[in-house]
Amino acid sequence: MTSSSPQWFGMTGAHFRLFSAKMQRQTDTNAVKLRGTFLQGKQPDLPTMIWLPELTEPAENFEAFFNDSKNKVRQVRNVWLLNYRNQGDSDHHPSYDMDEISNDIVRFMDQNKITMATIGGHGFGAKVAAATAINHMNRFTGVIQYEGGPLDHRYHEAYQEFAGYVDSLANMDLSKMDAQQALKHIENSVACRKWASIFKQNLNTEG
Repeated sequence: MTSSSPQWFGMTGAHFRLFSAKMQRQTDTNAVKLRGTFLQGKQPDLPTMIWLPELTEPAENFEAFFNDSKNKVRQVRNVWLLNYRNQGDSDHHPSYDMDEISNDIVRFMDQNKITMATIGGHGFGAKVAAATAINHMNRFTGVIQYEGGPLDHRYHEAYQEFAGYVDSLANMDLSKMDAQQALKHIENSVACRKWASIFKQNLNTEG
């Protein structure tokens, strides 16, 4: 995410929402449970759209976009803002295997009685959306990709910016910081205010 991204993605003013106690660390990849926010469509009996966020960004950050009166998506779809594994309130697991991530989403659909859906996402979420639809073509009616097409983004400036922030924050010695010191460290280490806000949302202050 860069300063040129539309303001309705990666809201700078998103309120602080730390990891929830709902999140569990799983050892069995098939036990990973996904969580998100359901936005009811404005018409009865609408099909479903599943929306997936960028890496590290809670799916709930897109609630303001889909609730905006100028946005017509909820006129034609119910919307699930869904956190894939290792994101937001969803369970964590060491594997980031794309097939396993895709299976998580289809398992979530089965648990919530969603037979078919449109799927989309932003950044890495867009890649997850495409892979999930390809792996389970009988479950999806369409794919929407925003800033995350089937490309190798490692050479792009935006990716390198993000990777640099991750590398910097990975060296934080949290054992010597309280929550406020950790937040301050993030603010001082991440030049982009949007990314700083998102990284702060990922801070786990419970041990």
